[in-house]
Amino acid sequence: MAKPNKIIVDEQTGQAFEALPEHWFDVVSAWISAAYSLVVLGFLGYVVLDTWSGQYELWPDALTKLLKDKTIPESVFKLIVYTAAGGGMGAAVNNIRGFVSWHAERRAFGWRFIWKYLSLPPLGATLAVLVYGILQGGMAVFNGGNVGETSTAITSLSAWATGTLAGYGCHKVFIWLDDKVNTLFKVDGRTSTKVPDLVGKTSEEAEKALEEAKLRVGHVTKEKTTDPARIGKVMTQEPEDGVEIACDSKVNFSIGEPSEQAAPPIDPTKPNGQETPADEEVKMEQ
Repeated sequence: MAKPNKIIVDEQTGQAFEALPEHWFDVVSAWISAAYSLVVLGFLGYVVLDTWSGQYELWPDALTKLLKDKTIPESVFKLIVYTAAGGGMGAAVNNIRGFVSWHAERRAFGWRFIWKYLSLPPLGATLAVLVYGILQGGMAVFNGGNVGETSTAITSLSAWATGTLAGYGCHKVFIWLDDKVNTLFKVDGRTSTKVPDLVGKTSEEAEKALEEAKLRVGHVTKEKTTDPARIGKVMTQEPEDGVEIACDSKVNFSIGEPSEQAAPPIDPTKPNGQETPADEEVKMEQ
């Protein structure tokens, strides 16, 4: 009997994944993701230094002309660049963390996740600017709208740090933004749930419990047992009950089936479920 694939819960997102063995294309995808993330880190680091120095060698002449003519406030431009670069760098660091965790340690990197790794740095940069704008907008209410009009080393470092954190924790930022949207537009919903206790339930009862918890049935396997009371019931589950995971995740479980050494079914109409001497006499007559 083949063992079900192990369910691994991502520490950052809470999403449960099946740990499938890596193939050659999974390994290639993992290394492409890591190399891409390192290139992003190096490039964005250079962008930050170039902007800090005021040389603007990476930017088109039309943009630098607008900056020199004061058409675009240079302080605001720098804050946006620092924030966006920080967001992309934070996302790239998160990518490398995922590479180490899923490939180097678990050998369970999936090729389909390469699209996540490629899109996360630009997504992190966009989210960073959005989050910084929301935070600064809230501060402007108390400061009379003077936030961001001047740029100092402290404000620049703060913008970069905020962007880095936002990019690194993209998943948490999405949850935070969802909370803001729910508060503003009165939308209610949950993104995570606790795994219910399935042990001892029938297959139908387990499916119903998972549906109520906004979870899905994963691999259902058969497990031999000599205990008649466990036949047709859930014997093990993964993840275990009480674990907090993302909604719509899969839960694996096993159903007990009689083994060759299993005791005969108990007849509730007979004392202790055993045959009486009268039953034995009837068999002998037959």
